[in-house]
Amino acid sequence: MGRGRRSAKTVQSQPPSTVLVIIKGVLYAYLLSLVLFLIFSALMQYTNLTEAILPYTVYAISLVAIFTGAAYVTARLQAKGWLNGGLTGIIYLVGLVIMALIILPGFSLDASYLVKTVVAFLVGAAGGVFGINM
Repeated sequence: MGRGRRSAKTVQSQPPSTVLVIIKGVLYAYLLSLVLFLIFSALMQYTNLTEAILPYTVYAISLVAIFTGAAYVTARLQAKGWLNGGLTGIIYLVGLVIMALIILPGFSLDASYLVKTVVAFLVGAAGGVFGINM
């Protein structure tokens, strides 16, 4: 007898899928990277910036994108901020490596990628802690 209509809150109370949210966060991070790279390339084209700063800028843009993507993920999930953020950073980096292996024929992994993986995890974890507290 007590079966009436369910409220919208009752039906939509399921938490989002962790895997899907992380994938979406990584895709947002790639999109942000693309936008920032386009802005930077325009700056290089129309100003006196030299190509000497290019490696540092690429690294900085990647770290900003990882931080932002991880913050998005943990703001959505509201759980395990450092872990979900760190995973977002690692998945971002793994995706870049896979793309480089496909696109660049001479690309090879070296020991520096171990350091980059640790940095990606730490920046993602920091973004995750930031995102869960937003």
